[in-house]
Amino acid sequence: MLMVNALMKENNERLAELEERLKQYDGATVARLLDPAKVVRSKWANRLEEGFGTPEFEALKEEIKSAGGNVQPIKVRPRAGEAGTYEIVFGHRRHRACLELGLPVLALVEELSEQDLFKEMDRENRARLDLSPWEQGLMYRRALGEGLFASLGELAAELGVDKGNISKALKLADLPKEVVAAFPSARELQYRWAKLLSDAIQNDPEGVIERARELASMPEGKPTSKEVLEILLGIGAAPGKIEQLTVGGKAMAEIHADGGRVKVKFARGALSEGKLEKLRLLLAELLQS
Repeated sequence: MLMVNALMKENNERLAELEERLKQYDGATVARLLDPAKVVRSKWANRLEEGFGTPEFEALKEEIKSAGGNVQPIKVRPRAGEAGTYEIVFGHRRHRACLELGLPVLALVEELSEQDLFKEMDRENRARLDLSPWEQGLMYRRALGEGLFASLGELAAELGVDKGNISKALKLADLPKEVVAAFPSARELQYRWAKLLSDAIQNDPEGVIERARELASMPEGKPTSKEVLEILLGIGAAPGKIEQLTVGGKAMAEIHADGGRVKVKFARGALSEGKLEKLRLLLAELLQS
């Protein structure tokens, strides 16, 4: 009888210990493995496709491949009316990596309202610097346009973000498509350029758009983003004109004229040693006259 009582006491103590440990997980969201093909992008996601072609994404993909899956789970919510499918709250890059690698994606599944989804996505993006200012601006503009938040003030308050920063992001998102296309990548647009570009467009819309179109039409050798900004603002040298030189219907050279500077770029194999010597003599004669 004493032995039975001792065993019962030990079992009760173990049961109490297990119950106490379970309380720690009460209400916790359990991670599960999902088929990435049944997980879709959120309607609020505005990541450019080029963001999945960067060295950083390739490094993430290799890391996930080595680990046999994403160690850090993404977050999803069930899609209404579509059993077994989910919408990404955050973790678009981890999901994309698993999809391309053919691996199941580890995910936390939670029911969320549209506003809560947006807030969690924005919080994660800002914490990880996942989105560029321009992409962030597109996300904010869409949220306001579709009435998810009644005003910029409400959006800032709900997200806990400075109203001025949201305003800058929105200015970038509202830039004309010609201006955005002038940059090597829209992801390189910076918050501090928002007012500069917005003011320039307001003061000289035709001039800014014309310069932007010239920049976008350059076949190669596009200036850096900082140089593009200066050109659009009218404080940098405008891109020079490029003339194609064709012989017998074949492009043989490009003549770059930029102010008083001229550069001639010949196609590979266009000049033999003999022709190169003739060119030297012609240039010497031309410059002496």
